[in-house]
Amino acid sequence: MYLSNAQKWAKLCHDQAELIESLSETFPERREQHANLGLSWRRLEQQIVNGVKPKLFDIK
Repeated sequence: MYLSNAQKWAKLCHDQAELIESLSETFPERREQHANLGLSWRRLEQQIVNGVKPKLFDIK
């Protein structure tokens, strides 16, 4: 499924991943959790870029 504003959504996901991963600089004890959340946002970004319809239960 192509989203008419897919580029904006993909950028939002990318920015969100960057933001979450950068939190590890302030909270290094949460580095693993930040990495996992960042990876989830990056997976969602890839789904959007590839035209795959994102499903809520795919996001972990």
